Amino acid sequence: MRKLIAFAIILIISLLLPIPKAFSQVVSEPFEFKFENKTLKGLIEKPNNQKSKAIVIIIPGYGKTDFVEGNWYANLREKLVSYGLTVCFWDKMGCGNSDGEFDAQQPVENSAKEAIAAIQEIKRLKISGSEKIGLWGISRAGWIVPLINEQFPIDFWVSVSGTDDKENFGYLLKSNLIIEGKEEEEANKLYKAWKLGHKIFSTRGKYKDYVNATQPLRQDSMCQKLFGYTPKSKDNEEEDRKGYLQQQLQYTSKGHFDAKSGLWVYIDNFDKTLLKVNCPVLALFGANDSQVDWRKTKKLYEETIGVNPDSKLTVKVFENCNHTLKKCITCGWREDLSALKWQACDNYYETMKEWLKKNKIIE
Repeated sequence: MRKLIAFAIILIISLLLPIPKAFSQVVSEPFEFKFENKTLKGLIEKPNNQKSKAIVIIIPGYGKTDFVEGNWYANLREKLVSYGLTVCFWDKMGCGNSDGEFDAQQPVENSAKEAIAAIQEIKRLKISGSEKIGLWGISRAGWIVPLINEQFPIDFWVSVSGTDDKENFGYLLKSNLIIEGKEEEEANKLYKAWKLGHKIFSTRGKYKDYVNATQPLRQDSMCQKLFGYTPKSKDNEEEDRKGYLQQQLQYTSKGHFDAKSGLWVYIDNFDKTLLKVNCPVLALFGANDSQVDWRKTKKLYEETIGVNPDSKLTVKVFENCNHTLKKCITCGWREDLSALKWQACDNYYETMKEWLKKNKIIE
């Protein structure tokens, strides 16, 4: 009897302990590489007891990252590894355990060079699956991935909520003002004020003219809450003016202002860059995306990638889903989705798996 009780206790304890790596489906290893004399750190995750078919590198969108400590994209990573793929990701400069200082205005060209440095390290280490390298990228990655492809031709691309050739903050501003309760007429008025300020900023206009143009945004409580617009005080005017000029110089160092649309083009001749993509592309969009005008991106992809038979473009739009392909209610960019348990769109993962199989990336 005592032996039976002792065995039961050992069994219970063993069930509570972490699963040993030998029995885990995922093998996780540190990954780091040098870029601009800084060490960027992340992870390599690969299937246990199985040779990887390919490597997928995750290219994030705008803003800081917390991949390692915050376990970002955990469900996506787990799914991709379960399909037989190795997944690679790292935190941007100044994020997580990566060296350096985070730059919110990092040019997309520089982000592409950063990813290429990672690819070169993957190749040097001969990581399992490195014979075939693809990219999974969201939002801002829609500019970065085609630039990577120009220098390092990729084997496949999963584009999530990708961008067209122009900036999209104006779309985000107007969409979310309406979601938060503004009448369309008032939202249009505020959008026009933003557009005028954006034109002044993008064409190297004066700080004072910019401030005057954006007064309606600074005086609107919703714009203050959602987008951080604040009334300007004379106490910090000189400091704000210097900051404006510095940001303006950095912002306008690449691309050009498109007078017809009134928007900034980040990559000149972006359509020609997309035409160079010669691998299978899966473009996924949320029908209720309030951050990127997916209809414009879809049209651009179809007119560029879609005319190239080697790209085998596949487009899928998910209903009732937001920018990050999560189920949503208002679909605003600040919506708390905890009530919906941050659920992915229906058939999101299944769509990726079927596409990977169809294109012989996995079996």
